[in-house]
Amino acid sequence: MYQKLIIAGRLGRDAELRSLSGDNQVIRFSIPITRRGRDDKEETLWVECNYFRGANDSTEVLKYLRKGAIVLVEGTPWIRQYVKNDNTPGVAFECRVNNIKIIAYAPRAEESPAAAEPSSAAMPDDPASIPPDTGEPADDLPF
Repeated sequence: MYQKLIIAGRLGRDAELRSLSGDNQVIRFSIPITRRGRDDKEETLWVECNYFRGANDSTEVLKYLRKGAIVLVEGTPWIRQYVKNDNTPGVAFECRVNNIKIIAYAPRAEESPAAAEPSSAAMPDDPASIPPDTGEPADDLPF
């Protein structure tokens, strides 16, 4: 079985770096998916993205993952069950990220408020790809 999730959108919040056991870390951020339901009501599903980094892996991409940045992520879909504060069961839809491409950077905090509108996101000269895309097919293809 082969599973792949591809999401493109604006980050809903600044990414955060969390430490895990050992020297491992995870970069966490969220991307909304909005769709129209049967009654033409918009529904938004927030996808929590987790980009796991080992002890020798770079976390340089963290400084570009700010609220409003437009990214394309590829990864594995993941469902996480948890218990809410009111002791009821909850479910979160997550993406375990394998690859991130930054399509447009978010405006910096020191820019004027007019420049902070979503349409003013700066386009990178060459979209960043973490890890770099080698163009070679993966060896573990299911066919």
